[in-house]
Amino acid sequence: MSADAMPQPLQTGDKIIDFELQDAHGRLYSTAELRKKGLLLLFIFKVGCGTCKYSAPFIQRLHRQYAEGSDGKFTVLGVSQDDAAATEAFAKEYGNLTFPIVLDSNLDVAEWYNLIGVPDLYLLGSQETILYAIPGHFNQTGFNEIAKRAAEATNKPYTPVVLPEDDAPSIKPG
Repeated sequence: MSADAMPQPLQTGDKIIDFELQDAHGRLYSTAELRKKGLLLLFIFKVGCGTCKYSAPFIQRLHRQYAEGSDGKFTVLGVSQDDAAATEAFAKEYGNLTFPIVLDSNLDVAEWYNLIGVPDLYLLGSQETILYAIPGHFNQTGFNEIAKRAAEATNKPYTPVVLPEDDAPSIKPG
């Protein structure tokens, strides 16, 4: 298969592929149901990925600033490509993550979304197309764009999630 024929990760404007997965405690999460309430940010990661480790505290910041207390107008859902024990250890070590994280150890979501690297961020809404995508890397501008959209959806004041004092790179490949 030539490089031109390789499937590319889903992008902004592509059709959403909904799924249901469980977290480490057996609770089922449905992207279709979460999207009905408001914006849904998928954070797809692998615990051994350095860029995922780097990105996780910024995702937690997004959750804390916009999802907490928003009554579902903005939700962060982590999608781990690892088992429950590794995922829970990652959540504690890299930002004491408090947003829900579902387990995709069979890599179904990676297959459906044609992922070729992690981390991947997908902002979904009630429409049937992806509102914003950051596939396979950390992107400072993209993270702050997601924050702007979350602020609009929740009627909360906009605060960037990647700040100058974070000394973050513009882009960090996964």
